[in-house]
Amino acid sequence: MRKIFIAILTAVSLNAGLVDAKVGAGVWLVQSTGEIVYKGDPLDFEDHLGMDGTLASYAYVDFYHFIPVLPNLRIDVTQFGEDADNNIPYGVQKEFADRNLTGQVKSNLNLNQFDIIAYYNLIGTILHADVGVGVKYYQGSIDVDAKDGSNYIKNDSIDIDFALPILYGKIGATLPGTNISAYVDAKYFKFTDIEVVDMSAKVQMTPLDIFVFDVNIEAGYRVHRLQVLAQDSSISGFDADIKTEISGFFGGINIEF
Repeated sequence: MRKIFIAILTAVSLNAGLVDAKVGAGVWLVQSTGEIVYKGDPLDFEDHLGMDGTLASYAYVDFYHFIPVLPNLRIDVTQFGEDADNNIPYGVQKEFADRNLTGQVKSNLNLNQFDIIAYYNLIGTILHADVGVGVKYYQGSIDVDAKDGSNYIKNDSIDIDFALPILYGKIGATLPGTNISAYVDAKYFKFTDIEVVDMSAKVQMTPLDIFVFDVNIEAGYRVHRLQVLAQDSSISGFDADIKTEISGFFGGINIEF
């Protein structure tokens, strides 16, 4: 995440004077729910795999200008990974990757995201509204391994590596006479067996207003849902059913140039 943030700052500095920009980063306290099916039975992230929350990170850069014909550009990066250990009760058998799971299991869920969005600002100043389109790229993996004696047996890993188009919208308002503002944004895609919902609501305050830039603190709540059904999947090479929701409170800082 540090390398990504440095790259974003470099991009902003190279474009200084040509466009305005906002650069932000923070942490996201997430809870994972849902289930995965891969050559076997449904496995619940909480009940069967024992996932109970972790800390993710995010960063973004927003380039905007005042040329009506050209769209603005936004880039969002989310890094998320969770490891868990759990015990499947005796007598309860679950199958994953054509292998029976019972007793102690170890799992790992990585669901990193990289979004590129081109958008137009419809209104600004006190009220704010954006609409646009973009691409959300997922990169990661899902691993579920069962313990045999003192060792874990490595099962097949589910590789996550695909991109989906998304619609983007954002609305917000600034409380008159204050440096406090609130925003709600959403990214959405649905096509037969695939659905993506990525929504957040946040409040932002500007404790430091300097001539050349503003320093803002932000806090809010974000919900991300991904559903892909393998039996009807239009994603080449992806043969698992996944229904997952990661959600929770986030907080961070952004600098506006």
